[in-house]
Amino acid sequence: MNIAVATDGKSLDSKVSEQFERCSYLLIVNMNDLSITVIKNNKSLECSSAESLASEVLKYDCEALITGKIESLAFNILADANVTRFFSAGSSVQNALDLMEKNSLKIIKNFDGTENCGGHHH
Repeated sequence: MNIAVATDGKSLDSKVSEQFERCSYLLIVNMNDLSITVIKNNKSLECSSAESLASEVLKYDCEALITGKIESLAFNILADANVTRFFSAGSSVQNALDLMEKNSLKIIKNFDGTENCGGHHH
């Protein structure tokens, strides 16, 4: 099972980014062996960055994304593909993965941070 994590660094000790589209790296973590694929984020254009990062999450068949805030474009792409979005900005990647496995991370139900499920997304 692969999990995507928006980060400010390239390792499990790195911090989860405050904003998905502005992360420095997207880590694809294989939860079976904790191997990591590192993808550098091209932050030059936020719209293309959002689409590009969301596409990488889907390309690696990730079941979930751990991040900070997420804008509507990327949120909708991932929600439509049934990728679970978890909030864990500021924590280490390792800690966020541990909390996710214990079902202790907050699910991002709506891109605006509310608890309501917007539109057809859950």
